[in-house]
Amino acid sequence: MNTYSVLILDDEEFSVDVLMEDIHWEKCGISQVHGVYSVRQAKEFLKKNAVNILICDIEMPGENGLDLVEWAMEYARFSKDPMICIMLTCHPEYSFLRKAMQLGCQDYLLKPVDEEDLEASLKKAVEALNLRSKAYRQEPEKEPESGRDIIRQKVLPYIHQNLTESFTVSELAQNVSLNPQYMMRLFKKETNMSVLEYVTEQRILRAKELLLSTDSSIENIAVQLGYYNYTYFMKVFKRNMGMSPGQYRKQYGK
Repeated sequence: MNTYSVLILDDEEFSVDVLMEDIHWEKCGISQVHGVYSVRQAKEFLKKNAVNILICDIEMPGENGLDLVEWAMEYARFSKDPMICIMLTCHPEYSFLRKAMQLGCQDYLLKPVDEEDLEASLKKAVEALNLRSKAYRQEPEKEPESGRDIIRQKVLPYIHQNLTESFTVSELAQNVSLNPQYMMRLFKKETNMSVLEYVTEQRILRAKELLLSTDSSIENIAVQLGYYNYTYFMKVFKRNMGMSPGQYRKQYGK
C-alpha cells in the first residue's frame, strides 16, 4: 500500500494546527503531515524531504504562496512522482485562481474550508498519485559495472539532444530504458550532480551562447531551451549568473 506525505504552508500557526488536528488524514490515504509557516521554511523542507501533496496559502508577510508553488512544481518536475498542489486561501479573486490553475494546482479552496471539501480534494490527489505510482512501478535493476558508459552513451546524449524540450526524469529514464530511481542514483554517482542540476547547467550555457550569437528575443530563447514559463527562465538565469539575460547580453555582447 502506498503511503503519502503532506506539507501545509500557512503563516498562521493556528490555521496549520487546526488542519493537522481536524482532518481525517489516514482515511484520505495520508500517513505523514507536516506544517511550516513561511516560504523559506517550505523550500528548506522540500529540499530535504519527499512531499507528495502541498497545501499552500497565498498571501503571507513579504511572501507569495503562488511563487512557492511555481518553484515547487519545477523542483518536483524531475522527480519520479510530481507534486500535487492544493491552494487554501481567503482570496476569491479570479486572477489568483487563474494563476493557480496555470501552475497546475489541483484545487483552489477558500477559507474557512469545509473539512469534507478538503478531504475530498485530498482523496482525489491520492488517487492521482496511486495511478502515477502504478504506471512507473518497475523492478529495481542491478547496477552494471559499466555505469559510466550508460551515462555517457545513453543518458547524456539524450539530454543534449532534447535540451529544447521540456521533459521529466521519468520520461528521460523511459527513453533510455532505465528505472528512474536507479538512473538518478547512477547519474549522481558518475557526475556528482543531480539530473536537474546538470540539465539546468547545460541550458544556461546554451542560453549564454544564444544571447551573444543571435538577436533572438529573450522570450524566444527561453522557449528554445524548454522553458515555457518566461518568468521562471528569468529567475533560473539570474540565480545562476547573478544577472538577468538582458544584462548579460548588454555586458558581454558585441
